[in-house]
Amino acid sequence: MGLSVLQIAYYPALLETRRTMLEDGGYTVTSALGNDQGMALATAGHFDVIVVGFSAHSAVRSGIVRWLKQRIPGTPVVVLLAHGMERFPEADVATFSGNPIEWLAAVRTACARSAS
Repeated sequence: MGLSVLQIAYYPALLETRRTMLEDGGYTVTSALGNDQGMALATAGHFDVIVVGFSAHSAVRSGIVRWLKQRIPGTPVVVLLAHGMERFPEADVATFSGNPIEWLAAVRTACARSAS
């Protein structure tokens, strides 16, 4: 059984695409569509890392990142960026969403840091 990932996405198609990529990478994935479902799942279980998608407005994503870091401070949060102007200082890692190799590597790095 792989490390557990909670992914929060904002469009069903992206949720499924990312879930498949993460599972192919050996992770056990729980998926949430939107912040409300993400908050409910985040507090209901244990996750090795949380991935926040890029498809919502920056303020929406900043809100969930802040909430996660306040409520579950020991769990790394990886935020997928839509463009280079975005900033998420509360996140453990921020990486571009357009390159799956890059963001999957960021997830691996966040999990490794969490385990040590």
